[in-house]
Amino acid sequence: MKINRFKGRILKLTYYLEILLAAFITLAIIIGMIDLVKYLGLVFHTNTFETYDVFQKFLGHVLLLVVGVELVIMLVLHTTGSVLEVVLYAIARKMLIYSNSMMDFLMGVGAIAAVFAIRKYLFIRETFNERSGQVFSAATPIEEANSAIGVNIPVNLGNTIGGVVAHLSLTTCKPIYEGAEYVVSSARIRVVKMNEGLIEKVLVSHE
Repeated sequence: MKINRFKGRILKLTYYLEILLAAFITLAIIIGMIDLVKYLGLVFHTNTFETYDVFQKFLGHVLLLVVGVELVIMLVLHTTGSVLEVVLYAIARKMLIYSNSMMDFLMGVGAIAAVFAIRKYLFIRETFNERSGQVFSAATPIEEANSAIGVNIPVNLGNTIGGVVAHLSLTTCKPIYEGAEYVVSSARIRVVKMNEGLIEKVLVSHE
């Protein structure tokens, strides 16, 4: 029991550390946006022959800030999609700014295509996994879910399935993210879709 409590505290601490890192990255992004104004001034005052190099550095700085924004989203939401977005923008920055040959460009295109392929087939696998239970909206009342699938989720944990997940997250010190699973009574609840940090759909199955 003490070991589980200690693990829960460690997990909660890592969650807060990720939030702190996300805050630092956000602050760095805001500071970095000041340099964009400086780059615009350089583009305006640079002669025609050197404008290309200055503008290329400007685009590289913009895309680096975009990668930073996506990294913050990944740290906060813990979703598969956010991880792939970070990889996608990082590849795009590398391809558009640092590609010196056609081979580099083609490798970048192939890498982007691979990211889209992974995203497509990954989401298909998640859809197949949903067949082991039933997907409900987070706003579904507990009584309705219990009746539909034959489980026994305690009604005193919340009014809706989403409320139950929020309660279990607090009691187990486990953050909420897509793919997170919680066990209560005879049911296993898995978060399958989130939008801007809010639970939209959950998969309820028998434990």
